[in-house]
Amino acid sequence: MPSVPEIDPAAFERDLREGADVVVLDTRPPHAFAEWHVQPARGRTINVTESELYAEPEKARGLVHDASPLYVICNSGTASRRVAELLEEHGIEALSVHGGMIGWSRVLRRDDVLVAGPFSVVQFRREARGCLSYLVVAGREALVVDPGPDVQPYLNEAEARGAGIVRVFDTHIHADHLSGARELAERTGATLSLSPASLARGVSYADRVDTLADGDVFDLGGETVRAVALPGHTSDMTGLLLGHVALIGGDSLFADSVARPDLEAGDEGADEGARQLHHTLHAKIDPLPGSTLLLPCHYAGGRLDGPLAVPLADVRRDVPELGLGEEAFVERILGQMPPKPANFVAIIGVNLGDEIAADDAARLEIGANNCAAKAEWAHATMQ
Repeated sequence: MPSVPEIDPAAFERDLREGADVVVLDTRPPHAFAEWHVQPARGRTINVTESELYAEPEKARGLVHDASPLYVICNSGTASRRVAELLEEHGIEALSVHGGMIGWSRVLRRDDVLVAGPFSVVQFRREARGCLSYLVVAGREALVVDPGPDVQPYLNEAEARGAGIVRVFDTHIHADHLSGARELAERTGATLSLSPASLARGVSYADRVDTLADGDVFDLGGETVRAVALPGHTSDMTGLLLGHVALIGGDSLFADSVARPDLEAGDEGADEGARQLHHTLHAKIDPLPGSTLLLPCHYAGGRLDGPLAVPLADVRRDVPELGLGEEAFVERILGQMPPKPANFVAIIGVNLGDEIAADDAARLEIGANNCAAKAEWAHATMQ
């Protein structure tokens, strides 16, 4: 394919966030666009398929004006290159987004989280998909929780802080995104940790895992971190308490909702999973002080101006499900679950250790994460 001007996904996102009157031309089929698409902070996104543009390339001219940068995006960056070339041939300047929606969805934004005490916490957000991960530093040691598939930003941040990554932890076997935990542990020599319940789900790399069971503690730079089993979303969901000041809660409790209980158990096991989650929330999270900062591992997605970190007192005020009895709780969350994340069965398989080509694995990550029992999380649009 001839050379076509491209833009790096991180630079593309910066322009979406900061630029004025940006136009994004999304060439994917209408159903894919409706489920999940880019929305600039200022400007607009239009959906015209590649076949439409080849049939009528002048169609694009009426959709943009001379002052608007035009970016073309598809799923993986191949069709958008063809379309950008076609537009250039007709005198319309355009940049193809390298890696497409897949590349853009992996862009990480980082923010410091202000926590009391000796821990330094950095939140990494995949804002396109609502995935949150963390670098926790104490002394000269660092812990990474729920890393995404691109591990370089965690390495860069730890190096910038003069800390070595000594432990990598996945809160559970993820169903919505690919884990970078194994790669990060291999590149740093860090301890790879999962809960015993994660191993029981059948991971193929169990010989490389140091388990963290409910109540286990480990030292991080002279400070104590405690594992807390939080089953319900999955059987293996496990959070981490940073001293007494913050809970990295995985996918148990969110700032505006609670977890869905069906991604491991299936529809037939969702009722029991919801009951287990109700017990978890009341037995494990209720006793924590209202000042404890909840650091969730997902949200509905979208651009934030700072880290998502909420005192439990605020979560208790804002999440009505927490005040329900068991039967009402089960009825509520089973009645408001969004569609399951795209390709969730295959993503679980890869995170358990199934072999798959890197390009094929990357294509599994499409759409919103939809890990909450809240219908408003469905069809998230990046805004």
